[in-house]
Amino acid sequence: MKTLIIIGFACIFNINLITAQSTKNLFITKEYKTAIENKTRTLKGEPGLKYWQNKADYYIKAHLDPYTRVLTGEENIIYTNNSNDTLKILVFNLYQDLFKKGVARDWDIGTVDLTDGVKIKSIRIDNKLIKLRNIRHNSTKMIIRLNDILLPKTEHKIKVEWSFIFPGKLTIRMGTYDTTNFMVAYWYPKLAVYDDVIGWAMHPHTGNCEFYHEFGNYNVELSAPSDYLLWSTGVLQNKEELFRKKFLNRINIASLSDSIIHIITKKERESDRILKKKGENIWKFKSQNSPDFAFAMSDKYIWDATSVNTGNKRVVINTVYKTNSRDFRLVANIARETLKFYSYTIPKIEYPYPQVTLFNGDGGMEFPGMVNDGNFDNFNTTLYVTSHEIGHSYFPFNTGLNEQSSAWMDEGIITLIPRIFVNNNTRDSNYIIFKDIVSIYNKRAGSSFEIPLMIPSTNTGFAYRYHAYNRSSVAFLTLYRYLGKEKFTAALKEFAKVWEHKHPYPYDFFFSFNKIANEDLAWFWKPWFYDLGYADLSIGKIENNKLQIINKGGFPVEINLIISIGEKSIAINRKANIWKNNTSEIWIDLPKGEIHQIKLDTEVTPDAFPDDNFIKL
Repeated sequence: MKTLIIIGFACIFNINLITAQSTKNLFITKEYKTAIENKTRTLKGEPGLKYWQNKADYYIKAHLDPYTRVLTGEENIIYTNNSNDTLKILVFNLYQDLFKKGVARDWDIGTVDLTDGVKIKSIRIDNKLIKLRNIRHNSTKMIIRLNDILLPKTEHKIKVEWSFIFPGKLTIRMGTYDTTNFMVAYWYPKLAVYDDVIGWAMHPHTGNCEFYHEFGNYNVELSAPSDYLLWSTGVLQNKEELFRKKFLNRINIASLSDSIIHIITKKERESDRILKKKGENIWKFKSQNSPDFAFAMSDKYIWDATSVNTGNKRVVINTVYKTNSRDFRLVANIARETLKFYSYTIPKIEYPYPQVTLFNGDGGMEFPGMVNDGNFDNFNTTLYVTSHEIGHSYFPFNTGLNEQSSAWMDEGIITLIPRIFVNNNTRDSNYIIFKDIVSIYNKRAGSSFEIPLMIPSTNTGFAYRYHAYNRSSVAFLTLYRYLGKEKFTAALKEFAKVWEHKHPYPYDFFFSFNKIANEDLAWFWKPWFYDLGYADLSIGKIENNKLQIINKGGFPVEINLIISIGEKSIAINRKANIWKNNTSEIWIDLPKGEIHQIKLDTEVTPDAFPDDNFIKL
């Protein structure tokens, strides 16, 4: 039987020694440098003394007709210009214009759900009607030229009336399911972010890259026929008015229970005696410090609920799903375990919302306090997608990241961490943590998909998903293995705490991690985030009982050597910082004895060209 011996020492010779770089000397954009000069940003991983952030509070009344799919709404916005700038324009996101005929897109949606887009009935700013000649459109952006400019440190009232036809066939992140079930998102005219670095976020949503949202409070009233139930980002304010006593009691019990409570069963759903009132009902919701607001409505789905303690509060979990769903009866409990995992394991942050609702739609997509979650045959996939989408409540929703320009900041982190959750909860004894993301990376690394992470996500084209999800998650895996679970978690927690409800940029992330790591990680940031290159180690020569390891790709990765001596397998491990001085090769002392073979273990260590990772003696 072979035994495994871990060698904790080796003689290492660094060549081509170059002084390690400083994060402060990495490329920083002109816009961010200006923010530093203006003292809104720092090189310490925290906001500057003069950091500011605008705010938009929404008061919305809307109705989605389930038969025509026409959504009509009226919103009153309190917009606070906390900046030092005079705003001469206002920029709105009309995300449903993605389905407008003739609009520029980088996601082919065919013709089945094309419409005339969002119809703006009227816009008033501080009670003054905006004329059409003052409005122009750029894809999903609506830009309003202001006759009355918005001065710094002022508050303004904006009223918009609008309507559009909700998609009936296409389910891109949201949509209509089985004709009468709706996951409704990106549905109201939404003010774009105006921040201290780039000003107005002017890049339209063209389908591929996701979003950048401002924080605010939401008071939303949604009207719907009495055979429809609604769930949303916000907490329902008038449940006593809506639900019959039996169901109201179940809702209240679930909010305090660790057990799964069946709020609405199949039989009860079919009986349609759930709500008190026939005809139209008004559902009133509130949400605070939220970057967006989504809702779901259904006349068929059944409903389970439970709750879980995440620290200082109990979070309600709702799962609403088809009666014939393959896996959704498991999702409420998976969500419970997910919230405990994020709250107590990594990143050790209390879940930021009072509730989460998982809607049985398709694929997987996140919204504040809500998830659009598909059906999956594989239990590991159910574990992963559920925990991945819930994880986005932390990044980008609680920490207000710009997904449009730096998708890796949320997707990379929330691709890595759920793998740990799956590993802790899988039923598959053969599951190897991180193997899948490393395998995908090895396949694509060094190809035309290889784009540095600091290139804006909007400029990545067909390489977007590799850039946002894969190279980034493998980079974070390398950092996680280097720092160790506790220090990585502490750094992530500190970053999230300092930038809660704010808008961090990549540099803020880098400096925040440097601070908790108590080291300048420029040797890691530069290759993985700035450079054209990839992870690729190879076994070189053996001289004087020393083994040469060559770093061909240039990226710092850990070394995991397995050396066969007789019946023994000896493991030699070196952390990624072995490459921190830009050396291209190192020498490692070999153990004594007759060596049969040496291999670099790349099962969970990235390596673009693994054919030179094995030598037989």
